[in-house]
Amino acid sequence: MFNFSAINLGCNKNLVDLEFAIWEILKTPSQEINFFEDPLSDEVEYVLINTCSFLSSSRAEAEETISYYDSLGKKVIIMGCYTSLKDDDYIKTLKNLHSIVDYEELKNIWNIAKNLVNKDKIERLKASLAKMKWKELDEYLAKIGWNQIQKKAFVWAENTVRAYLNAPYSYEFLKISEWCDNNCSFCIIPKIRWRQNSRTIENIVTEVKTMIASGIKEIQIISQDTTRYGTDLYGDSKLYDLLEEIDKIPGDFKFRLFYMYPDSMTLSHLERLKNLKKMLPYFDIPFQHISPEILKKMWRFYDEEHIYKLLDYIKSNFPGVFIHTNFIVWFPGETEEDYKKLCDFAKKYEFDSVSMFGYHDEEMAASSKLGDKVPDREIEKRVRKLGKILNSIYDKKEASRIWKEETWYIMDILEDDKIIVRPEIKAPEIDDYDEINFSQVIDGDIDIWEKIIYKR
Repeated sequence: MFNFSAINLGCNKNLVDLEFAIWEILKTPSQEINFFEDPLSDEVEYVLINTCSFLSSSRAEAEETISYYDSLGKKVIIMGCYTSLKDDDYIKTLKNLHSIVDYEELKNIWNIAKNLVNKDKIERLKASLAKMKWKELDEYLAKIGWNQIQKKAFVWAENTVRAYLNAPYSYEFLKISEWCDNNCSFCIIPKIRWRQNSRTIENIVTEVKTMIASGIKEIQIISQDTTRYGTDLYGDSKLYDLLEEIDKIPGDFKFRLFYMYPDSMTLSHLERLKNLKKMLPYFDIPFQHISPEILKKMWRFYDEEHIYKLLDYIKSNFPGVFIHTNFIVWFPGETEEDYKKLCDFAKKYEFDSVSMFGYHDEEMAASSKLGDKVPDREIEKRVRKLGKILNSIYDKKEASRIWKEETWYIMDILEDDKIIVRPEIKAPEIDDYDEINFSQVIDGDIDIWEKIIYKR
């Protein structure tokens, strides 16, 4: 009997790795294996914890989570980035640690869980960050069928498979490459995950076809730097070739791109994107800042003029465009002038969604060695001020949606004739959802996780 549950810490890239690991356990036909959505269930004996180490706060969260389930007497199996930066003294305090699984050993996770290989083997991991969802898992596993696993689940590296756990919500993440070559001064991912490693175009196209056959309507294309996909395999970026191949695949589906770094994006690239029929006009471009001096300190190699040209082209050529970006506020050396440029940048382009972070020293990151640091209290002031600017932009955009018909996905059904819906243009797990009444639905079936059209 193997009763287990799982917890994911971080972002959606880690989710993909956990999906592989989970199915490696679930697919074992000769054992009685039971998965439980709630890791706190009394019936759960093993808890698989997929960890993140991107920030010191992430490592603290990993240890807090591990300690909690260890204290409950659960047998803890640890995977993910934390094990490459683990605190050996902390690990020794755990009373119920079952095993630590490195990335390359994911295909052997069942053997590790059953103590058939050395459970203490620890190597550098190649995992990412994520947040897990388990709702409707049982229905989905029944749908793909245990006896059809080789036909219905994607085969990774020829000998591992993956469960599409978000398929009941009509979307799933597609990781086209691992790791990163950028070496941004504030980031430690290349140190804990190593260099970029891309999948082949053929491999990815095969998975896309499997996703479509599994009922997935929206494919979320992810990696650490999507625009550099294929440089390690082909000597040059092949992202746009890949997307054109995906666009040719028959089927009722769409896709969106994440992590499109502006330094390797040109107007010619955008022209190729404009010709794609199945790409949602969603641009996730992590600018981080607009000041040339701050960008240099971040080791981000692009300037204002290049960014303005990209954004002007995107806004002029992609109807219904939605732009998401990231800002880091009060990076070491950021002056009042730099900060004003960032605020003016936000006002000028009125981004649809911004993930904003106050700068935080990460010990292994190069930026931690820079001077001109400021107290957290001052950082928070600038974050709040920029937040007010962004909120006024969001309010303006929200008001413009009144009385418009929109296409959404149902994400949850509530009591009192209400449902939670996600607009097709917004990204799952990143952008906000809406709560509406059944009476607002114009067309669609409210009993399934499908598209509907409704009027606000």
